[in-house]
Amino acid sequence: MMTMDPISVGLKQTYQTTDLTLTSFLRCRGFAIENIKQNNGRTLFTFQESPELRRAILDFANDEVVAVRSFCSTMRDLKAITR
Repeated sequence: MMTMDPISVGLKQTYQTTDLTLTSFLRCRGFAIENIKQNNGRTLFTFQESPELRRAILDFANDEVVAVRSFCSTMRDLKAITR
């Protein structure tokens, strides 16, 4: 499940998702995870909202390319920290 609407945390706009593959893709594109929370048994990843982030999300939806080894390594790391 993805939260498509940005939410306000303090003064920063953020984007939240529970999608592990999207999170890995965004990390491979250089976006930092701002926060990680458990929400009803699911892991919620938070990123800082930006036009560049929105473009990267569209790239993900349109099957754009990231390095396979980097993606797999990031997926492995994310799975390890969410257990």
